[in-house]
Amino acid sequence: MRPRFELQLPVNREQWLGALQSLLDTEGGPLRGQVFRKHAVVQMRDAERTFWSPYLNLEVEDEPDGSAIRGRFSPHPNVWTMFMGIYVLLAIIALGGLSYGIVQYTLGQSPWAFLIAPAAVAMFGFVYGATLIGQGLGAEQMYTMRSLVDRACVDALDCQVGHNQGDTSLS
Repeated sequence: MRPRFELQLPVNREQWLGALQSLLDTEGGPLRGQVFRKHAVVQMRDAERTFWSPYLNLEVEDEPDGSAIRGRFSPHPNVWTMFMGIYVLLAIIALGGLSYGIVQYTLGQSPWAFLIAPAAVAMFGFVYGATLIGQGLGAEQMYTMRSLVDRACVDALDCQVGHNQGDTSLS
């Protein structure tokens, strides 16, 4: 449900995070973000952000031959929390409907409350469909964020190549 990607780079974590931070600092475009020691977050600027705008979490780990970047797109944390709250509420409603239906059945009444559970499941499907539609609406912004990650990779590689070419130590 939340798209992911993974990249392997022959540069160290600090170089890549530095390149990302440099792009975020100099870019006057629609993106903003924060870079931490092993983690970065990229999101749309407030003027560009909509309800369906994605939020990109990046985990960067050192590897023996460079670094690994793991990215995961998700809705903004406030939106994610709202959808999880709706799912929990629907589950509680379904469980309550089943429980009340059992009570009605054991008392010899017509167990109409059993109909609440399938209605809650249908609403669950509707909410899930809304998340997929929202993901589609945010696809262009996801592409913009992924392009920033790719540019940071190119900049980090260019920086490493320039640094290695400048190495004139004698053996």
